[in-house]
Amino acid sequence: MARTFNGTSQRLWRGSAVALQPPLTLAVWVHPSRSSAYEDVLGLCNASESHSGHFLQLRGPDGVRAAAVTAQQGTFAIARSNAAYALGQWQHVAGVFSAADRRRVYLNGQPGAEDTVAKTPGGLDRTTVAAWESSGGVTAYFAGGTAEAAIWDVALTDAEILALAQGDSPLLVRPEGLRGYWPLGGDFGENDADHSGQGNDLTAEGGPGWMAHPPIRYPQPEPPPPPPSGEPVPRFPVAAGRAWCPGAAAGRIARHLRAAGVHVSGGRAGSARTV
Repeated sequence: MARTFNGTSQRLWRGSAVALQPPLTLAVWVHPSRSSAYEDVLGLCNASESHSGHFLQLRGPDGVRAAAVTAQQGTFAIARSNAAYALGQWQHVAGVFSAADRRRVYLNGQPGAEDTVAKTPGGLDRTTVAAWESSGGVTAYFAGGTAEAAIWDVALTDAEILALAQGDSPLLVRPEGLRGYWPLGGDFGENDADHSGQGNDLTAEGGPGWMAHPPIRYPQPEPPPPPPSGEPVPRFPVAAGRAWCPGAAAGRIARHLRAAGVHVSGGRAGSARTV
């Protein structure tokens, strides 16, 4: 499952910013349901100032573009996507904030033009999903679904952003730089916990719901090591005791067991053999 929001009163938030200043990378899967509003999907903000922070935004009235935005006391530096986002389907949005005067947005792994306006917001004290905080109030609510939200304190490369857009979990991309990772479903179940190991869990507000999660490749457990060199690999899992081998199969099974290094004694076709 993935989180879904009504666009008017639902969001996830944390009363601290999991990262403060560039270099930063923000990334999230989104499933938009409207293009009539400016909607913030993932951000770090100063909740008491007028629009200060770093965030990912869907800008419906502005050409239906995704954007990576840095705001400082109500002034904005905006890096827009080259293509429009689509409604009613999962898409990947990421923003790389590599310096105070360098930011770029990626839509489905494709980079937009870099914005180079210098902005340095201070006092960041919130992490937000599906809304924004400004001047003590909540605004810019997002309508639709979100999944696999993540924030790094490093600037990911184009290739790393593309890997995320192609379905790699954030746990597979520079995991040592993760400051927060919120799958919001998937293999991790229905919860808003931080699975980066940093302990930055989110709080749900307004009762957001759940929807089907996008397909994601998660880290897999390591396969067991091979047996030590020179030791045969058992072909049949057996335990000491007596095994009934019916009919002519008894001799054939006994030969296979001996070839696998299992001692077999006694018996005849259609009888019990001791292993």
